[in-house]
Amino acid sequence: METINGISSRSLQYFVIARKWRSDLEFYRFEAAFLRTLLDAHFFNLQYKEDRTTVIGLNNDLMKLEVDKNQLEIALDDQIRQLELMSEDIIPEDVTSLSGKQIKLEYMVTGIFSEYNKLKKQIFSLVQKAYQRPGVVTQYASPN
Repeated sequence: METINGISSRSLQYFVIARKWRSDLEFYRFEAAFLRTLLDAHFFNLQYKEDRTTVIGLNNDLMKLEVDKNQLEIALDDQIRQLELMSEDIIPEDVTSLSGKQIKLEYMVTGIFSEYNKLKKQIFSLVQKAYQRPGVVTQYASPN
């Protein structure tokens, strides 16, 4: 982790929070890939047309969320870069500007993770529903 010296405690706090959010997004990336794989595998085993339509909708929602996540990553990287430049006295510290950006980032993070959690519940519910139907045969490859 980069060292941050010469900035206010508020700016340092913003830096720590932004790095935490970036880490959360890394985990999100892996988890979202798993959910897409789960949906793709599940889609091919569906007998019911309404469930196929639901899977297509969930995949579309995941793609929209991916776009939002990419925008958030760009904004987070910009905030972190600004804080690093301020800490190195390359640019002057501007707590007011940082504060406004941090508030915007917080809204973005909250919105994305809230939507993602709802979507994840819908995906798990759909998969669970499919496995509770009579005659559902699962085909998973062995990890060995």
